[in-house]
Amino acid sequence: MKRGYFMTLVGLQVIFLLLMTVSFYAMDSFGEKIKLKSEPVDPRDPFYGDYVTLSYEVEQISDEKWTGEKNVHPGEKINVLLEPNENGVYEVKQASPDSITASSKDQVVLEAKYEGHDNFLKTHHVSLGLSRYYIQENDGAQFGNASDEKLVEIVVSPWGQKKIISVKSS
Repeated sequence: MKRGYFMTLVGLQVIFLLLMTVSFYAMDSFGEKIKLKSEPVDPRDPFYGDYVTLSYEVEQISDEKWTGEKNVHPGEKINVLLEPNENGVYEVKQASPDSITASSKDQVVLEAKYEGHDNFLKTHHVSLGLSRYYIQENDGAQFGNASDEKLVEIVVSPWGQKKIISVKSS
């Protein structure tokens, strides 16, 4: 009897790990690829190695593009509607703590975490959760200095998961 419970528990853990792995790789097949502008910073983590910290333009949302509830607390989930410009780089069309639906096939809705509001600049700050891009050791020089603008290609799955595919100079 105990052996049956143990085997069921182990089996469920294996299934869970397999589903996590499949969902990560399924994003490449079923997800939509989009490009975002970013400005990298090149720090080093003694445990994980070299990485680039990315700050995206779409994480700064002007008050004009904000809809819905104005008094949002840090850490709350925000929906950001993105649309490609003439160069194929995605920009914010609308953001809200309420549900947003893409009205055209080009548009993408990303989930982000609210960080706060800057009253002086009249912008809302959010985090996409894609701020670290790990690189090979000692390859930080290829990313230039912090003022170099980069194009980051990410893939967004239909179930909302997202990951960075590449970072290139714009």
